Amino acid sequence: MLRKIQTIITATESGTTESMCRSILSQAAIDGVIKIAFFNLPATAGEYLHDNELLRSIVKEHYTALTPLVSYIAQKTASGTLTAEITCLAESGCTIERKKRCMLIKKGGSTEIISEGILPADITASTFAQASSIFSTIGSILKENGFQPCNIYRQWNYIEGITELNNGSQNYQEFNDARSIFYSSCNWSNGYPAATGIGTSRGGVMIEFYAAKGNDGTNLPIDNPMQIAAHSYSQNVLDGKVMKELSERTTPKFERARIAGNTIYISGTAAIKGEKSTKSLSTVEQAACTMEIMDNLISKENIPVANNGSQYDILRIYVKNEQEIPAVHAFMEEHYPAIPKHCLVADICRPELLIEIEGAAHV
Repeated sequence: MLRKIQTIITATESGTTESMCRSILSQAAIDGVIKIAFFNLPATAGEYLHDNELLRSIVKEHYTALTPLVSYIAQKTASGTLTAEITCLAESGCTIERKKRCMLIKKGGSTEIISEGILPADITASTFAQASSIFSTIGSILKENGFQPCNIYRQWNYIEGITELNNGSQNYQEFNDARSIFYSSCNWSNGYPAATGIGTSRGGVMIEFYAAKGNDGTNLPIDNPMQIAAHSYSQNVLDGKVMKELSERTTPKFERARIAGNTIYISGTAAIKGEKSTKSLSTVEQAACTMEIMDNLISKENIPVANNGSQYDILRIYVKNEQEIPAVHAFMEEHYPAIPKHCLVADICRPELLIEIEGAAHV
């Protein structure tokens, strides 16, 4: 599996989307950049779509040799300015083919697909229709390159109004149903991807993914004894009505983490023990509970391969209420000072949850 390194860069001052983007790119590496995920909160859906294209054009202009993939996530940043996660390929000797929505990267016996943020044809359609449209696109990308859905090992799912109900149908549940239908075409004997399902303020549904095939390195799911696997949740913790095409609400199809090579991809994690939310806690208390769960997840004893322990590489912290960010930041700086991290304002997949954290670590 190919090693990747993330760097967090924030625009040095507020301004237009173009000026903030150029500020970030002036601080970024030139060589090895394969993907840039931008975060900011546009005022309207139209502005989101405009800026989404603008960011891509500026990145293409800046990187003349190999244009990195671009995603634009409509979440307010702690600084209030454009922030980016820059992903670099920390490998030499790779063959890289830049395609329309993805990169195909080959080394030795391993081939990987890295995608950009994929949007549906219509961001105003229902969540189910949007997700189904995106999964159709993903299915085509995979098939064109000789992959299957079960080759996906990391997935990010961004859902506008994630917990909103429309005529009794919850947006997150609609997304899960569309994902379950798409995944049903494949044998997931090696476990589901690590994944995040998180709210955004604009842009409808968007999905990013990593997929790999070949026998070059470890690629295994990591369970957490403190939590029931999300794909094994009971109907009691799922929300919204049952789709007429299905017999029941489908579960979120992801693992708590995956180890791919020497990297642990940590799914979006919240203060859930067993399958129940610890809803009585404050935001900072939920942060402490979440990190306890994640620390256990990546502990030496819980990693399913021989190892000498692990260390976090990066954390992305989603906070539901913006006013709680200073307290959360202070807690994280006190207890996890050396880890690169940033806070974003986002709704969480259950109404009672106030914070969610995802990230990557290495063994």
